[in-house]
Amino acid sequence: MPVCPNPISTMKCSKVFLGFCLSLSFLNHSLAQEEGTDDLGTQEVTVVKSYSPSLKSVFKIRTNPEIDDSLVQKKIKVDYTFKPIPVVSTFVPNKATPLKLQRQERSFYNNSYVMGGIGNESYLQFNFSTMVSLDRIQSIGLELLYNKLGAIDQTLLNSDQKRTSLNLLHQYKQNNMRVDSDLRFDRQARNYFGLYDLDWTNIPSLRSDVIDPSQNLNYLAIRSSWQWYDSLFNKVNFNTHITTDSFDSSEQIVKIKTQIRIPFFNQFLEFIPHVELINTNFVRGYYNEEALSFKKGMSRLELQFLNIGRKLKLRLGAKGIYPFGDTEEGNQEFFIYPKAEISYKSGNGKLVPFLNYQGSYDLNSFTALSLENPYVAPTLIIKPTQVNHYGDFGFDSYPGSGLSFKLNAHYSQTDNFPIFKRLPYDHNNGDISYRLANAYEVVYDRIEKKGIVTQFVMRFSEYNKFSIETSYFEYKRNGDKKVWNLPSLKIDLNANFRLGREIFFQAGGHYIGIRDSVKNLVLPLQVNSDGNIETNELLGSFFSLASSITWKINTQWDLFYQGKMILSDNTSRWAYYQNQSQIHSAGIRYKFDINL
Repeated sequence: MPVCPNPISTMKCSKVFLGFCLSLSFLNHSLAQEEGTDDLGTQEVTVVKSYSPSLKSVFKIRTNPEIDDSLVQKKIKVDYTFKPIPVVSTFVPNKATPLKLQRQERSFYNNSYVMGGIGNESYLQFNFSTMVSLDRIQSIGLELLYNKLGAIDQTLLNSDQKRTSLNLLHQYKQNNMRVDSDLRFDRQARNYFGLYDLDWTNIPSLRSDVIDPSQNLNYLAIRSSWQWYDSLFNKVNFNTHITTDSFDSSEQIVKIKTQIRIPFFNQFLEFIPHVELINTNFVRGYYNEEALSFKKGMSRLELQFLNIGRKLKLRLGAKGIYPFGDTEEGNQEFFIYPKAEISYKSGNGKLVPFLNYQGSYDLNSFTALSLENPYVAPTLIIKPTQVNHYGDFGFDSYPGSGLSFKLNAHYSQTDNFPIFKRLPYDHNNGDISYRLANAYEVVYDRIEKKGIVTQFVMRFSEYNKFSIETSYFEYKRNGDKKVWNLPSLKIDLNANFRLGREIFFQAGGHYIGIRDSVKNLVLPLQVNSDGNIETNELLGSFFSLASSITWKINTQWDLFYQGKMILSDNTSRWAYYQNQSQIHSAGIRYKFDINL
């Protein structure tokens, strides 16, 4: 039922409700007054400097980036739908067999090896070689070589041969430079056994049982080559040679050569200073008892312009040479020689014509002459050689892959050209082996030389190659005299072949044609005043063939065969110095690594 049934009651209820609301308002105001008594009040803040945060006041906790793990994360599966489309075609595919993959051969090289072999005619060979890295920029090496060959039958004097060679190497490499140095000792034991074919019982001055024919040529060389890649001072070479023999001969050679390369309008200017000193001493002369001594020297400055282009290669310059020391006529002269090297590559690069022309002034030495002819007498006249003209004109051709051909014409004109001439017999030889008409002297004369040189090379692959080089020259001596011991025709053959995977074959041939020589008829003293009559003789051609076969057992062991045969009636390069007609040897090679 209703709470206030009548209007009077309703008005009373409204007054009661209004009074209750006023009482709540008054109570709320009283509580607010009491809280206001605890107010902190108003404070004023004045900003003097704006706040500028710095990185030092920032301390953030960095979180490492999270990378999805491809091994854990599931790959999104992609479904492809193909809609077939019918077509009409008459194409029939060829049934081809798939290519067979061939395993690429791995090239592995050891830093050391030792080898030895024996053969007929008392042949003996031993060789040891190593090149070991000390660190990333330095390496040291050692090489030892020993060869021995027995005496030739039916020679009146001993004719065996020996050679011992020891070489110490050091290599220093950096990104901007490289230094290669070596100390080499080479001892070649020969014999002056090349006597004439005659009855020596009629010559009592020859006492073969007393004479010692040995000639030990000792060569000591100290060399160092310095090269800078990014420097004006490009190269420096130091060469020192000391030569001695069994007859107390001695020779010292010092060579210093530098190269300075200066950029010049995208090309180069090269300055090449060179200094050379030679001191040679012989105990006695051949025609007298006086000692021979020669002191030669020269300073050379070469200036040239160098242009290396894609097609044109050009080198133009000149060199000035000032000789000093012992001169031919007691006066010093200054020589200037031109130099030019030009080559041009055609558009397809298959034909490269070239022209080389220069002159030079060269110092001869007992060291160089004895290396060319080991039977020279240790009593030579040493003179410098002036090359007035030296030119080659021809072309290089590359008609196909691995095929090259070279043809050039040559002309040179030289003063004091060295020629080997056989010495006469000395009846007063004093049991000295080289005074028995079996040694050579050197004479100097003006020589004009012209000829043609050809070279053919065919490369089938890395291990298969064949080359042949032929040269033919004509010599004209001052006064139309004979030019001794210089063959007109020379042929050199070289071939390398790989048979299968384990067998390697190498062959080399050397041919020299007929040449003029001097023969001294040795007669008793009562027939001729000096016992000698000099005549000319013609020496036959000489052809030698050397070959070797190597069987690679595995990566470390090799078996090899070496053979050398002379396929001509004449078995000597130098008259009456015969060689073994056939030498066959076999041996083994072991390859390994040395780590320091």
